[in-house]
Amino acid sequence: MRDSILGTAALAAPPVAAVLRLLGTGRKRVLVGVMGPLAGCAAVLAVAGARRAAARALRPVRRLHRELADLPATEPGGRVAVPATGGDVARLAGRINMLLDRLETSAAQRRAFIADASHELRTPLAGLRTSVELALGDPEDAEVRDMLQHALDDVDRLHRIVEDLFVLARLDSGDLPARERLDLGVLVERLVARRSPAVPVTVKAEPGIEVMGNRSRLDRALGNLLTNAERYAAGRIEVVARAVGEEAVVEVHDDGPGIPLDDRDRVFERFARLDAARSRDKGGSGLGLPIARQIAVAHGGGLYVADGAYGARLVLRLPLAR
Repeated sequence: MRDSILGTAALAAPPVAAVLRLLGTGRKRVLVGVMGPLAGCAAVLAVAGARRAAARALRPVRRLHRELADLPATEPGGRVAVPATGGDVARLAGRINMLLDRLETSAAQRRAFIADASHELRTPLAGLRTSVELALGDPEDAEVRDMLQHALDDVDRLHRIVEDLFVLARLDSGDLPARERLDLGVLVERLVARRSPAVPVTVKAEPGIEVMGNRSRLDRALGNLLTNAERYAAGRIEVVARAVGEEAVVEVHDDGPGIPLDDRDRVFERFARLDAARSRDKGGSGLGLPIARQIAVAHGGGLYVADGAYGARLVLRLPLAR
């Protein structure tokens, strides 16, 4: 009975333990002495294999790092190679290329903006210099007063451009000034009352159209819309403020030449002009509508050109205050 139990226990024991039971004490020591170094060698081989596997796995990441280091720092025109094997590294490379695309687009827009701004500032400066030089050349000339008036007009234009550039810089920086609950209809009526346009302006504003906004920013956006309408209106301007669903809507409608369908998005590009000569004669800088749209977007709304039976119809939408 005892031998049977011992036999069963021996069969149930792990293989190494079974071997050790069958061996004598001396042989056990020999076997342990041999298995110890073997286990150490196995551990070393396992660590080396793990290191080689990690190195192979990190090879695409290191290549990606080298490619990023070789890209030009000033102009993000290059791209990194996307591994054909797929996986996380390929997705990371794809996202890096998307980011580089955005940076390249942003750099191109910045260059275009600087070029346009330089051109807009250079034009009135040249006129100002010419007027001053003519006035100094013959101070007794009867036309000196007219020259100085032209110079003053150029100074006013420069001032408007610089002010618009400062506003754009603040908007681009994500500046979010304090907001308050405002009645948009009252804001429109007061703004129109302060102006002296060359054509009559009709205002139809519903009461109680409240929005959360910054008064000076919304004044500027609405003022830019009115200035644009006054610049091109032939005989009248209509301003309507009302609530539509969850939005406050302000429409500024003039009876001027209107905006062609293909140019309805382009008028919101900085320094864009549909008719360069006409816009300069009327004093436009090409920044009024882009500023108005950016202010609307910063307030959670939008600004677009809508269809109209005549002239141009610009629509500003803002979320109603809750």
